[in-house]
Amino acid sequence: MRTLKNPNNKFVFVLYLFIFLLGVSVHAQMMNPDIDKPGEPFSYFAFPVDVIGLMDCREGTEITPEGYLYTGYGELLFFYGSPPQPVNQRVKTLYKGYLPIIQYSFIKEDVRYSLTLFAYTLDGTPESDLINFIRIQFENLSQNPRTTYWWIGTRYAPESSDARNRPDHRFRRPAVASRPGHYEQEGEDFSSDWEYSFDEGKMVREGKVFYLFPQDTLHTKWITLKSPYSEKRKKPKILLTTPVGLVKFEIVLKPEEQKTFDFKMPYRPVSLSDETLDTIIKADFDEYFQKTIDFWENILSQGMKISLSEEKVLNTFNANLVYDLIARDKIGDEYVQKVNEFHYDAFWLRDSSYIVRAYDVTGYHKIAEQCLDFFLKWQREDGNFLSQQGQYDGWGQSLWAIGQHYLITPNLDFARKFFPAVEKAMDWLSEERDKDPLHIMPITTPGDNELITGHVTGHNFWALGGIRGAIALAEGLEKTEMVKKYTQEYDDYLKHFKEALNTITKKSSGYIPPGLDELGGQDWGNLLAVYPAQILQPFDPLVTKTLEVTQKKYKEGIMTYGDGKWLHLYLTMKNTETRVIRGEQKRTLREFYSILLHTSSTHAGFEYSILPWGDRDFGYNLSPHGWFAAKFRTLLRNMLVREEGNDLHLFSVLSPTWIREGQSLRVTDAPTNFGEIDFSLEIEKDGARLSLQPKFRENPDQIIFHIPWFVDLIEASEDGEKIKPKNGILRLNPQTKEVTFKWEIRPIGAISYDYFVQEYKEKYRAKYKEFLERGEKSIF
Repeated sequence: MRTLKNPNNKFVFVLYLFIFLLGVSVHAQMMNPDIDKPGEPFSYFAFPVDVIGLMDCREGTEITPEGYLYTGYGELLFFYGSPPQPVNQRVKTLYKGYLPIIQYSFIKEDVRYSLTLFAYTLDGTPESDLINFIRIQFENLSQNPRTTYWWIGTRYAPESSDARNRPDHRFRRPAVASRPGHYEQEGEDFSSDWEYSFDEGKMVREGKVFYLFPQDTLHTKWITLKSPYSEKRKKPKILLTTPVGLVKFEIVLKPEEQKTFDFKMPYRPVSLSDETLDTIIKADFDEYFQKTIDFWENILSQGMKISLSEEKVLNTFNANLVYDLIARDKIGDEYVQKVNEFHYDAFWLRDSSYIVRAYDVTGYHKIAEQCLDFFLKWQREDGNFLSQQGQYDGWGQSLWAIGQHYLITPNLDFARKFFPAVEKAMDWLSEERDKDPLHIMPITTPGDNELITGHVTGHNFWALGGIRGAIALAEGLEKTEMVKKYTQEYDDYLKHFKEALNTITKKSSGYIPPGLDELGGQDWGNLLAVYPAQILQPFDPLVTKTLEVTQKKYKEGIMTYGDGKWLHLYLTMKNTETRVIRGEQKRTLREFYSILLHTSSTHAGFEYSILPWGDRDFGYNLSPHGWFAAKFRTLLRNMLVREEGNDLHLFSVLSPTWIREGQSLRVTDAPTNFGEIDFSLEIEKDGARLSLQPKFRENPDQIIFHIPWFVDLIEASEDGEKIKPKNGILRLNPQTKEVTFKWEIRPIGAISYDYFVQEYKEKYRAKYKEFLERGEKSIF
């Protein structure tokens, strides 16, 4: 959770938060479970939101829950039939399962309406204007002729059910950023005085083309849904919610005939005198459709590739790389990693550090470094890294991301470029610790996440991880004195932090709380004791107790926030990553599938705002969420390959769905701190064959293979020599080429994404029945 503004007045912030919590808590409702139709891909959200766009473009187009196109300038909407009925198709899919090409269809009176939506720039560069391409296919499914009608038009915004009159499931616009990285939305405010007209296949608003339509088929023009367009007609009163500037097409279809219409919508309306208008008119749908495919496939080909038998897992992994890249803006020579193109169209060190790490661990080092360059813009004169007032976790997150990037590359030019900033940051920390009574990260009011004032536990976990990042750079640059200095800083910091931690955990019965001064607040950074920087040992009693306490707060299989009021998707993964390291395979897998369950049919993740067993509506907290995207990709990578100290771990967590006779699981071009590695697991009758192709620049001490939790190992051989497991793992030589296994797979019942979806649907339907019979209090 993050607020877009950082109120300096604590009372104003608390009052705002209270009003917000109160407003959300009264909407204790459930959706009719029939929204999940048989044969459709499952989409957890009742009102899913999607994005189409291009990597590094300043803006992206929202695909609304209904299936419309929403930008900073207005909304392109669709109707079918006569009289016109608004299109409203909740479930959508991505082309190939993972590319940012939205597809959806529906059937009415034996006619299938199929839509394909994507966005690209005319020259393929992010500096050019984004163009939205729309294709609509009409197919007569009957043996009789059919005549149908299709309407396309605009409005500025939809109706609102919000007391502040915010359009439902849309972002706020326009907004001008005071500096690169602050919230911005290109667009313009609504005016009831706008003039609407048509000009040779173009709908024009105030002398600018809003959308283009085909002229070679029967159509009529309408100023509103009930008023045919006439240049002589007096302009009607147009509200911001009024559908306006419409074209109605009459489509005559022979039995089983198909017809296709193409439309275009510039993100920014284009003047009739603009030189690029002719290029937009000539832009061919098929040509740009292929360019879009080629662009994203080329990006995906450059990084780590995973092949396994569960499509939902792979598609979520791939699609969320795309979502993060669409959320990145190129502003001049700067690359600004934002969280999404919608209500979180802004930069946070905390989100971006995770996103940078996700780029690095999946092979996108150049993209990661471009993002890290922008981090330097947020280092203050005193040396602190701060993107939002009071959020001191940004200090540790920045140094951690910088250090991790160096360790996985390792690029000495990068280290030299960033070390002066790291040195300055370390000086700030040392001075602040000297002034602080506990000699740790100073007291602050982050105004978010933990919702406390004081010594924030997570800020200190991050600071210790950041110091390790500084040590890594100093070691790489052979700055011996700095290594010694920073190591002493780390040891002293850790000593004082543990003293504060031990004091507070005596009051909490061993649970690590959000703050170190008193109990209370929201779980957040207190879940970071083991990952991403291992500050405490994985089985430290404090870690175990914290997992136990927070596990009890789970609902629908994932973590909650706001004292249990809302589900919080990516917060869950703080615990899940710890469980990976602790070797809790089955528990990890259950959380992994619960996380997947709470995504859309286009594999987008959300943040919070959804009530457990409620209406599945995130309101204005729009998907796709970039922090979720990064954490999911990193989690799956770590389940398959991860570093821990000087060891390399393979297959820390596997699903039985991926391990069936005749299947294979392959990972190629996987970057690690030791260099790249390719590896595969071929599943044979009564066993498996592990093949390793390391491309290490420096060998790990050992490769550790984790025996799947659902198999009984009978025998294993490493390059022909028998080896024995210990504590569920096999320790392999770093140059091992092949390991063969004989094992028996225990019958454990179904465990897969599909199983978790079915289980959820059944539970939701049962709770809905109870809801109808006994009301809201029975559920919430």
